[in-house]
Amino acid sequence: MDDGNRYLIQAADIYKQQYDNQRIGHARKADKNQASGKDDPKLQAACKEMESLFINYLIQQMRATIDKSGFISGGRAEEIFTSMLDVELARKMSDAGGIGLSSMLLEQLGRLTADEDKSTKP
Repeated sequence: MDDGNRYLIQAADIYKQQYDNQRIGHARKADKNQASGKDDPKLQAACKEMESLFINYLIQQMRATIDKSGFISGGRAEEIFTSMLDVELARKMSDAGGIGLSSMLLEQLGRLTADEDKSTKP
């Protein structure tokens, strides 16, 4: 029975250690999220919009590389429609996760705002 108690104590120690590690990990994750500005909805929206603008610019540049055949010419109406389509496509891509630019901006700008908050506190 002595071996059984010893194994039970070891198992309890392992579970306690795992629980403590998990608790510490969650606390560090919460600190990192707070420090990176992920709790600021205005900053999140601005970063997503910036990523959307960048994706829109990429799409415009890609469209410029394609030669127009002249087979179907929609004129100015086609240009307006294509422009609006590109804007909406860029927004949808950004909302779906994008290319990672918004998360990088959020992390960098969140650090800057966190540093400013620390420096302005008395």
